[in-house]
Amino acid sequence: MTTTTIQVDSKVRDLLKSFGRKGETYNEIILKLIRRARYIEYMKETYEILDKEEIWVSLDEL
Repeated sequence: MTTTTIQVDSKVRDLLKSFGRKGETYNEIILKLIRRARYIEYMKETYEILDKEEIWVSLDEL
């Protein structure tokens, strides 16, 4: 794996630090945030689909 350098403001760096735990790298923190964002987006889309469905059958009815 190759590494690269990205420039961020010191405020952004400090925010990244606040999301991490002791010993975590910035790479690990960013990956964790990306996974969280993807999960939240997935859940939003799922709930939108569920809200649009007009016919639902309860488990009791099955």
